[in-house]
Amino acid sequence: MTHTLKNLGLTAALAVMMAACTPAPKKEAAPTADAPKTDAPATAAAPTKIVFGTDAAYAPFEMKDASGKIIGFEIDLATAMCAEIKAECTFQDQAFDGIIPALEAKKFDAILSSMSMTAERKGKVDFTQKIWSSPSSFLGAEAIGTDITPTSMKDKIIAVQKGTVQENYIKANFKDSKIKSYDTIELAYADLAAKRADLVLADTGVIDDFLKSAKGKNFKELVKVPESVDPKAFGDGIGIAVRKGDKALLDQLNKGFDAIRANGKYKEIADKYFKYDIYTGK
Repeated sequence: MTHTLKNLGLTAALAVMMAACTPAPKKEAAPTADAPKTDAPATAAAPTKIVFGTDAAYAPFEMKDASGKIIGFEIDLATAMCAEIKAECTFQDQAFDGIIPALEAKKFDAILSSMSMTAERKGKVDFTQKIWSSPSSFLGAEAIGTDITPTSMKDKIIAVQKGTVQENYIKANFKDSKIKSYDTIELAYADLAAKRADLVLADTGVIDDFLKSAKGKNFKELVKVPESVDPKAFGDGIGIAVRKGDKALLDQLNKGFDAIRANGKYKEIADKYFKYDIYTGK
C-alpha cells in the first residue's frame, strides 16, 4: 500500500510539471471595424468589341453600297466613336420591326438604327444620350397639296415602315386613312411610285435623300411633322439602344459620343450628309 501511494504522488507531481510547461492558447485578434470587405461586386470591364444591329435600308443613315458593305451617317458616327474608346466595331443587318427582340436575344450588342427614344422603348432597352434629331415629313405628289390633316386624308393610303414612330403616329391620328406598313422604307417608296399609296411618312432626312435620287423626281416633301406635335409617338430624339442594365457598354458609347462632339468630328461627318443641323433637327 505504501508503494502504491508513492507512485500516485509521483504521477501527480509529473502532471503538475507538464501543465506548467504547456503554453497557453493564443487569443484570436478581434476584427477591426474597418476591415476590408471581400464580397463587393467587380466592375464590368469596358467592351473592346461591339456589334451593332442596324436596318441597312434607311438612307442616308444606314444603307449598303454596291459591294454590300453597310455605310451611312450613323455608321460613320459609330466608327468615329469606337476609335475614341478603342473598341473594334462591326455592323449587322437586321429588319427594324424585330430589332429589339434580336438585341434581347443577344444577336448583337447595341441597336444603331435611327431609333427614336420613346417611353415605350425605354421600358425595353436603355438608351445613350441623343445622337441626332429629326422631324418627320409627308412625301407625295405635288397634287396632294399641303393640307394634310386626318380629315383631308380620309380614305387616302399612307405608307409607313413597320415598327417606326411614324407608323405609331399615323395609326393614332389618321384613323380614317388606309395605312400600309412595309418591312423597309424602300418598299413604301416603290408603292408610292406605283400609285398604290398616296403618301409616305418618314424621317425628314430620309425623305430628303430620296428626293435627291432619280426615283424621287416626281415627288415633293409636302409637310413637316415636328416631334413636338406628338411627343408620346415621336419620343425625344434618336439614341443608341443597349440591353437593359448594360451600363458598361452604355457608358463607353456615351464617352465616345462626347469625344466626337467635343473634337469636331461629329460636325465633320454631319456636314457630309446634311445641309442643316442634324443634332437639333433644324
